[in-house]
Formats: sequence, C-alpha cells, structure tokens
Amino acid sequence: MGFARSAVALIASITLATAALGGCFGYNPSAKRWAYVGDTALILGGGAAVAVDVTSNKDAPCTGDNCPYRSPFHGGLVAGAVLVAAGVFGFLFNLTRDNVKTTH
Repeated sequence: MGFARSAVALIASITLATAALGGCFGYNPSAKRWAYVGDTALILGGGAAVAVDVTSNKDAPCTGDNCPYRSPFHGGLVAGAVLVAAGVFGFLFNLTRDNVKTTH
C-alpha cells in the first residue's frame, strides 16, 4: 500500500513538472507540440493515479452497528481527476488558440 501511494506521488510530481516546464498552452506550432506532450502526460498521469487509487484502496466491509463513514473518494482519485481535467482543458485550449507571430 505504501508503494502505491509513493507511485501516485511520483506520477503526480512528474506530470506537474512536465506541465510547468513544457507549458500547457502553446503560442506557435513548436510550442503547441510540446504543450500537447505536457497535456498527454497530465492525462496519462491522472489516469494512472486514478487506477492506482481505485485498485489499492480496498476497505474491509463493516458489518457492525458502529461502522465509521468511509468516503468513496480518496486523495489519489481526486488528484487524478484534476490532472486529467487539466490535460483535457490544455488540449482544447491549444486546439482553439491562434498562433502568435513571433518574428518580424
């Protein structure tokens, strides 16, 4: 279980660093290509975080009267959903953004 959480943290760190360094929003064709790479990394990393969270958080069923509430949403699931949403938004933003002329 500790390894799964470490893997999620590593994936999230790599995808966020990729997004920060590569940029999610391109202003010319070359920058857009790298932005698509960053957006793809966000989507893949988010999907991996969701998959690890869903497959590793198996709580034992409680059959007694005093069962504590356990939320079906865990940190990895929420973080993964945010990463996927950011990647999809980046794709849509790049598809609809006009290229900026950077030379005279």
